[in-house]
Amino acid sequence: MPSKAPVDQPALVIAKFDKALHDRSAFSCGFGPIDNFLKSSLSDQIKTGMVAAWMATAEGDPAVLGFYTLGALAIRANLGPGKWQRAGVPDIPVIYIRAVAVRSDMQGQGLGTALLIDAMTRCLGIADQMGAAAVVLDVLEDNQFEQRWRFYKGLGFIPLGDPDNPQRVYISMADIRATLG
Repeated sequence: MPSKAPVDQPALVIAKFDKALHDRSAFSCGFGPIDNFLKSSLSDQIKTGMVAAWMATAEGDPAVLGFYTLGALAIRANLGPGKWQRAGVPDIPVIYIRAVAVRSDMQGQGLGTALLIDAMTRCLGIADQMGAAAVVLDVLEDNQFEQRWRFYKGLGFIPLGDPDNPQRVYISMADIRATLG
């Protein structure tokens, strides 16, 4: 889904990961575990059906500028909003953003927001096909945690209320649909 770019900038392209088309070699977001995941584990996780991934590149350039991954997850119904608890099921289906990252030199330029909007739009389509109550992600803890927390909160994510994982946040499909239509 290309987005508009300034006249002197190539268009942003967000496309499903293709090992032959996306150059991950120079990617660094400043968080080693995510960099290693992208370069070393992503292909295996895709092959085993654990995640699907989308890469952001500048049109005509294979270098990965940012990416996100999606996977399935079930969370306990006693977490999140009361309507989940009233659903009468033990687990609630959600779509899990396992990773979202932007190359260090591209941070602060709106690419993270573009990636998340693309992901949430994609999640709406998935939820229409198979059912999912929300999008869930874990806010990574490091020296950028507060900045990340504010970023996700600004996009509408709220704490899930998981005592075992207080960094887990969610946004309901209803809220995504109301925002993105």
